[in-house]
Amino acid sequence: MLNGLYTAASGLMMQQKRVDVIANNLANIDTKGYKRDVATFSQYLANPTGTPDDIIRNSDYNKMINATTRLDDISTDFSIGYMKETGRSLDLTLTNPDAYFAVDTPFGIRFTRNGDFTVDTEGDLATQEGYKVLSSLTTAQPIPVNQEGMFDVSNTGEIYVDGVATGRIAIAQFEDTKNLQKIGSNLFAAIDTIPVDSQYPGLEQGFLEGSNVNPMQEMVRMVEANREFETYQKLVQSIDDMNNQAINTVGSFS
Repeated sequence: MLNGLYTAASGLMMQQKRVDVIANNLANIDTKGYKRDVATFSQYLANPTGTPDDIIRNSDYNKMINATTRLDDISTDFSIGYMKETGRSLDLTLTNPDAYFAVDTPFGIRFTRNGDFTVDTEGDLATQEGYKVLSSLTTAQPIPVNQEGMFDVSNTGEIYVDGVATGRIAIAQFEDTKNLQKIGSNLFAAIDTIPVDSQYPGLEQGFLEGSNVNPMQEMVRMVEANREFETYQKLVQSIDDMNNQAINTVGSFS
């Protein structure tokens, strides 16, 4: 019975993790440029090191009672979110789903889809957290704009103040977004990948990208995960009751 208990308990823990991931998605529905996470699971079977061809070990029954569920990965859905028109010159969005703004953080250059920018005390374009938006992917060069934040920008990132070109927004693109890792504050770190300048970022001024979380779909997934959690919970309780009954029955004959 312990095997079944382990299997049911593993399913219980995985459903709890699934609920946590969905809850985090729902909490970020209104986070600009947020990308939803998806938890995927797989079946774990003990690795037969000593007897790889053992008939009993490889039987369907043995695999069934010794299998457990494990968290395989929490992946990010990089599909583009909805576009909202704001009319604010400091609000920028990228219609190319593989393009990202580069910002300077205390931990190095990081990347974001959140184009809700402002002007810092030094007159440079910056994020709401105070990270400077960069004009180069290789050096931490800021982008000076006027304090009023009134400027025009082309769809490739060139900035114009009063019709005069004053700089350019560095827009990165990655061959494989799977190498982007969330680090918090709606920022991504590039892991084992080198960004290149995006040739067609599709930058739009006066728009912001919302999250790509579909609240209805996430609520359906939440209900499913909660129901499966309850099912595993009942299964654990049933196995525990059978174990207690077996112990008490055996004990009554001794």
